Order: sequence, then C-alpha cells, then structure tokens
Amino acid sequence: MNTIECRLCRRIETHLKKLKIKYPSYHCKPVWGSGNLNSEICIVGLAPGLHGANKTGIPFTADYSGLLIREILYELNISNFFITNVVRCYPQNNLPNSDEKNNCQSHNVDEISKLQNLKVIITLGEVAYKQIIKLYGMTCSNKKFQHGNIIRLNERVQLISSYHCSKLNMNTNRVSKTMLKKIFLKAIKLISHE
Repeated sequence: MNTIECRLCRRIETHLKKLKIKYPSYHCKPVWGSGNLNSEICIVGLAPGLHGANKTGIPFTADYSGLLIREILYELNISNFFITNVVRCYPQNNLPNSDEKNNCQSHNVDEISKLQNLKVIITLGEVAYKQIIKLYGMTCSNKKFQHGNIIRLNERVQLISSYHCSKLNMNTNRVSKTMLKKIFLKAIKLISHE
C-alpha cells in the first residue's frame, strides 16, 4: 500500500477535510491501488466512491460498484489482479476536473510501471479509458471509447474498455452484470493466448 500523502489538488483536499468531519471514521485521503503486483490483469476505474474506497482506503470495496466487481472476480475465479483508479481521491460530486485528472497521471505511471507481468488493462468508464490511453502516449481522436473494444497499447499490454459498473449505469441498463462478465472473460482469453 502506497503511503504518499499527495496534496496537489486543493479543491479535493478541502472537500476531503469537510468529509472527514462529516464521516470521522472514513479514510478521506488518497487511495492507492491494491492487489498482486505480479498480476497480468489491472482493473482501472475513475475514482474512489464516497462510501466505498473513500471510506475503506481500498479500491472497489464497500459500495455498489466495488461489491459488484469483486463478486464478478470471485465468480470467474480471478484472484490474481491489481485494482486502482485514475484519480486517487474522491472528487466533489464524483466529478474530477481536468487538472485533478492530470495531477494523478504521475501516480498512474508509477503504479502501472510496477506491474512487470501486465498483459491486460480493463478500464471501467470513459475517463479511465482516456487517462490510460494518454498514459501510453496515444490520443483518443483515433481511439474512441466503446464498450468491449480491445486496443493494443504496446507489444505486451492490451486494453479492454468497459462501461463503468456504477449503480446509475446498471439501473439504466447501459451495462449489465452479464456484459461486465464478458469483459473479464475477454481478459482471460487474451492472457491465455499470449
């Protein structure tokens, strides 16, 4: 677990201080990726959920999205993974601005570079997708976000894009558990063909 106390985003820092008063038992600090650094799969979301990772300090735990993703990983018997977010702190109204997204990019580079066996990145949502594309020196102009797309990022790493597993997306049928499972099955298939 990373112990860096980042303070680059003043708006988020102020917001987290207010949240800590409201929810004294919550983490309310940067949330770093967790899982196996030797993993071939990295799951990347947008940011900690207010009552999820912002509460626990562990990505994709305690809230709807976290429980759903962890349930899918369990059902598919995927235990060797690394999971993180492109924005490390819970942003106000869950909407990071462009400066906040860019401020976290150095943390994204740092985490991804530690995954020496990485073969597949699954991005949950368009913001995560765009930040990972940018991290690999690509532009989104010719690599539009689309659920289920597979893009080769370099000679050893591929990206699978997915809609985010937010409650809103699930309730509006933009994405379903079955659709999400198919994304993870694609990842397993890509790894087995390497």
